[in-house]
Amino acid sequence: MTDVHLDLVEERCPMSLLLVKRAFKQIEIGQLLSVRLVDKHSVSDVLQYLSIQNAAIHHRIEGEVSVINIRKQDD
Repeated sequence: MTDVHLDLVEERCPMSLLLVKRAFKQIEIGQLLSVRLVDKHSVSDVLQYLSIQNAAIHHRIEGEVSVINIRKQDD
């Protein structure tokens, strides 16, 4: 099981949210999805979406880039 990395710094909402949703649905339980975003609306929308999913979320900011690490958890 390898980590999945999405570099979405060039994307804006709603495309960035759609790409995160698609990737989250495809990863396995325990697998890490790492997402890089710049658009503040995208960050907000992605975090809101993930808050209702069964996922462990770690969000940090590196300069202008938000990095969100998501790990799908077992129900």
